[in-house]
Amino acid sequence: MLLFGWANVNAIDLEGSTLAKRAMLLLRDHCVNCHNPNKSKGKLDLTEYKTARIGGSEGPAFIDGNPDESRLVQVIKPGSDPHMPPKKQLNDEEINTLSQWILAGAPWITSELAIENRIAAASELGDLPDNYRPVFAVMLSPDDQQLAAGWGNQVIVNNLSGKTSIKTKLNGHRDVVQSIAWSPDGKLLATGGFRKVNLWKTTDWLLAGEIDKLPGRVTALAFSEDGRSLISASNASGQKGKISIWNSDDLDKRLEWSAHGGTIYDMTLSPDGKNLATAGDDKLIRLWDLVDGKQLKQIEAHSAPIMSLAFKPDGTAIASGAADKELKIWDIKTREQKNLVTGHPGNVASIVWPDNNAEIITASDDGALRLCSESSKSLVKTWAKAADLIHSLDATTDGKRFFGGSANGQVYEWDRNGKIIQTLVFK
Repeated sequence: MLLFGWANVNAIDLEGSTLAKRAMLLLRDHCVNCHNPNKSKGKLDLTEYKTARIGGSEGPAFIDGNPDESRLVQVIKPGSDPHMPPKKQLNDEEINTLSQWILAGAPWITSELAIENRIAAASELGDLPDNYRPVFAVMLSPDDQQLAAGWGNQVIVNNLSGKTSIKTKLNGHRDVVQSIAWSPDGKLLATGGFRKVNLWKTTDWLLAGEIDKLPGRVTALAFSEDGRSLISASNASGQKGKISIWNSDDLDKRLEWSAHGGTIYDMTLSPDGKNLATAGDDKLIRLWDLVDGKQLKQIEAHSAPIMSLAFKPDGTAIASGAADKELKIWDIKTREQKNLVTGHPGNVASIVWPDNNAEIITASDDGALRLCSESSKSLVKTWAKAADLIHSLDATTDGKRFFGGSANGQVYEWDRNGKIIQTLVFK
């Protein structure tokens, strides 16, 4: 079986597929909910290229190269009857994206239509295409001197301290690297992929150990505050998401529990290191005691899967970003919603809440970072756009530099003014 539905890519150039990806995300966010094999309104299924071309009761959804005659474009324009989506009007940029996509021949990427587009359903891995190198995970070392980035199924560690960027390349995963964590003392680096976690010694970059036979992809990793424990989130496709705690020295499992009804997309430690916050496919935020794994609190947070979490540095609040395009701020003590920030164009894929700074930075589907405020209900500022979707984000401890991993295999660096000042290209 091929990974991530590559048989459906229709021979498009993966490195130049930004338009196709954005079109797929628009279909996913606005169309697929009602037009799928289980709920095919108008007898239309938009989850596969073939069924979309066949169309529903009113004919094909689109005609390759001809947006004006394509039913999909006709029904999303203002004033159309019937109008789609039924309860919302797409903006001009979104309509233009779908029109240009059809004009380009409607290149199709099936995997992008699923909320779980980072988690393949395959139980066996095929070989990754050589040019498929998305950066789903980035993390700075505790001293901010090194940046580890998953680059396809490899990990690239960049030395940021000198004038010349020195790269270390780590192999050992067959699947795309989904998660990365540095130990608090910087002596260990954990990397997670399909059913596997590798633990690296950063002094010589030799493998210190590995955890295998996990139930599925390892979507999140974290070290405990004292560095003695490594925490992983993983699940098999369609199964409950599990949290496992391992001893860092020998990788023996200390504790494990089922944490969510589906994939866990993000987890983060409280600033005091005592509790773990997790969130994912079941739209819930849950807080856990790290000593015994008991649930402390639950927040029914969003109307769609939660993709990202970040604690406020003082531990009094937590921010959550979801596939409903919303950023929410929650009071940890009362579980009450303190603020709702709207205006993101797609998934709020990643969040950072820098130390000594009450402002929040988010990454979204269009490649831009956004400055948000804990109190403002609208976006404060949209920063410069990267050339592709941003999947992962980290910030230096002083909150002055931001690193985002993109679908095109590059890592972009923003300064505090929102300007892209560097692009890290891996080869």
